[in-house]
Order: sequence, then structure tokens, then C-alpha cells
Amino acid sequence: MRIDTFATALQPVRQSRGFSLIELLMVIVVAGILASIALQSMNLAVEDVRRVRTKKEMDLLAEAIVGNPSLTDGNARSDFGYVGDVGAFPTSLVYLRENPGGYSTWDGPYLPPTYAQDTVGFRMDEWGKAYAYTGGITITSTGGGSTLSRRIADATDDYLRNTFLGTVADGSNNLPGSVYDDSVLIEISIPNGVGGTVTKSYHPDSTGHFTIDSLPVGRHPLLVVFEPNADTLYRHLTILPRHRSSQSFLFASAYFSSPPPPTGGCTGGTETLRPNGLGWLSALVADGATFNWQCVDETVSDEDVTRVRATTNSYRTDAYAIVDPSADTTCDVISVTVYCRAMRTHTQGRIQPVVYVSSTAYTGTAFNLTGSYADYNHTWSTNPATGNDWTWQEIRDLQAGLSMHGQNASHPAYCTQVWVEVQYGP
Repeated sequence: MRIDTFATALQPVRQSRGFSLIELLMVIVVAGILASIALQSMNLAVEDVRRVRTKKEMDLLAEAIVGNPSLTDGNARSDFGYVGDVGAFPTSLVYLRENPGGYSTWDGPYLPPTYAQDTVGFRMDEWGKAYAYTGGITITSTGGGSTLSRRIADATDDYLRNTFLGTVADGSNNLPGSVYDDSVLIEISIPNGVGGTVTKSYHPDSTGHFTIDSLPVGRHPLLVVFEPNADTLYRHLTILPRHRSSQSFLFASAYFSSPPPPTGGCTGGTETLRPNGLGWLSALVADGATFNWQCVDETVSDEDVTRVRATTNSYRTDAYAIVDPSADTTCDVISVTVYCRAMRTHTQGRIQPVVYVSSTAYTGTAFNLTGSYADYNHTWSTNPATGNDWTWQEIRDLQAGLSMHGQNASHPAYCTQVWVEVQYGP
């Protein structure tokens, strides 16, 4: 056979050959790149889903802690979560599902049923790592390699230290005046932060105004009572975060329009005066309220809910402005007694009642504190600045308080209540 004829016969064989090795390698590389891109995209999609689900779960946890503001009853917010029932932020997410320990005000679980049935999962993010939360205003997830945070509030005080302003009048819109202000009792019950409740009591001033401070969010029962007739107004106050509102309360009858009792001379008695403002001295630490005087001004002691604290073994002094007396000034002042309710937390702690007169603090008897709250007092029969009998003007100018020391910052002493009793007579 001729050579050219043989070459012509081989051409179909050469034209039907498969891929070369280089071409196969290129196909494999391209396929690998495409698979890697697809896998990376899928991983990103999965991470996005985890982030979205984690954020949604943190939102549910936040609502369990402070409530859902969109839930209402009769146009008033009805859901305040754990904080509204207990009066404090939980120290662990566990307590959104389980009672911290015999808390009578706990009304959980505060989670949706699907979450409440899972004893562990609600505390984990979508990557299986536990949320960081030990109380306070932030829940944090770090399972995805970066930090996701859910801020519950700007500050705990937004949910725990709110203020309500009220005014009391009778059925004819008469104000109580100095004759009837002590005859009106205002009482509100609030959760105390440790599973119980505390009742705070107030009297209005002569213009009918009163202020209730350090209120946690929630719906709290309020009583306004005209004590001589036992006429009682029952209300519920809805306290919102960062709350400062006012409301008027009217009795059905014109109690305050009747003439005051005759004052045929001095009959004598005792008037109780409580702190109502900042004084010249403020060296103790406030716990539970903005100002020191607000920690000790309650009519019924709230013990550890509000208090002032001494964190050193050297005396520190507080002096507070007090309410002006309304007693019949035809009487003479017999004595001034300052009471302090206090306790120590370890082996050291002492307290001295104080009066602050003419820019000078005068301390009374020094008492060793005990390990539970008790009342301590000192009586001044004369003005310590002058040595003479007290005058009513000196009572109006008077400040009162305490001088106290504990052991150290870890073992402080506490004072929860201060009041003054002025005895007067013929």
C-alpha cells in the first residue's frame, strides 16, 4: 500500500480520540472551583439563618424578662414579664422557666410553650453555645464567631425606679390642708425583688400632693384612705419604663370642707416628721433610690428595698431636710427625738442619731448595731446649738439624720428608715 493511502486511512482514528490529560485536569479544576463556591454560598446561607434565628430567640428572651409592650388589657399595658412580677431582673435565664426558689410573686414560665418545654435549648444560641447573661440589660451570643447582643433597656432603673405623682381632694375639690393631710393614707404594694411584696405608705402634703418613688414596672394595687371615715379608693397603677405620670383621686364626700376642730388652747401631742429632701450632709451611699433621703423616708420600713450604706469603719454622716410641722404652734416644743432603723452585716457597726442646727451636726448616743434591723433613737429636750428650749421656727429649719460606720466595703452597715418625733404641749 502506498504511504499516502495509509495516512488517509488513519485520519478517522485520530479525529475520534478522547480528552487529553490537560483537558481533563482543567475540567476537574473548574468543577472543584464551582463546588467550592456552591459550598461556601451554602455555608453563608446557613450562618445567616442561624444569626436570624438567634436574634429572634434573644428577642423572645428579652420579652420574657421585661414583657411585651404590645399586649394590653383595657388600653393599658398588661405584660411586664419577670421584672413586673418579681421587681428585679433575673440573675439567670434559667429563672424564666423555673422559680428562683419559692418566690410567691413569680408567675412563670415566661417563655412561649415550645421554649418552656426545653430545659436547656432556650439558653443556647443556634451554634449550641450558651448565651452570656448574668442579670442586667444585655443578652450576648458568641457562638457564631462574632458577638450578637440584645440590649433589653438603656438602664435597669428604667424598669425598677419610676415615679408617680398624685393629688388627693374631696368630693367638692377641696384640698386637705394642714388639718386633714395626716388623715389621708396612701398605700401601694409592689414586688420587693426577692419573691415577696412590700407596702409603701404616704400622706399627702397640705395641697393634696404626694410622690411615690422607686416603683418597678407593672400593675400595682393602690389604696387612698380617708382614715376618720374609712372611706377607701381602690385603684391599680400601671407603671411603665421611664415612667413619671400624675393622677388625681377624689373622695365622694366633701370631707375637707368641714370646719377644723376647735383650738381652745394647746392640747399637746406628738408629730412625726420624715425626710423630704436633700440636706447639707450626704456622705453615705444610696441603695435603691437616686437620693439618700429617698432611701429612708418611708412610713413603713421597706428594710433592704431602699437604704443608705456605710462602707468604712469611720463614721459617715447624712442630714436630710424634713417635712415642716403642722402642729398647733400655740403649744411649746417639749423635745425632739430622732429615730433610725439600722443593722450591721458583720461584727462591726455603730450608729448615732443626728440633728443639724445652724450649720453644725450634733450627734446623739452611739449604739452598737445588731445583725438585724432595729430602731435606735436619741432625744434632745433643748436645742443643742443654743441650750434653750426649741422654737417652732427652729423645728421648721431643722435637718435630721444619722452618723454610722460599718466594717468595710464587704461588710457595710445599713440604715433603712429615719424619722423625727416632735413632742409638744402646754
